[in-house]
Amino acid sequence: MKSTYSGALTIDGSSLVVDEITLVGSRCGHFPPAVEILAKGSIEVRSLIEKQYPLRDGLAAFEHARQRGTLKVTLQPE
Repeated sequence: MKSTYSGALTIDGSSLVVDEITLVGSRCGHFPPAVEILAKGSIEVRSLIEKQYPLRDGLAAFEHARQRGTLKVTLQPE
């Protein structure tokens, strides 16, 4: 789950328990330093992209991304 909420979040947690879903929270950091590091090429990130799809194959990309253990899947505009 990735987002920042300013108020309380109300959800029905029964499906988390019944379907044994693991919910992991993540918060974005400071974007300017991250973009600078990426622009400099200081960190190799291409190996994190498992598959790239053209935008027209967006549904297939989402289906791929749903698979357990999948790394990043990207959509490329045409």
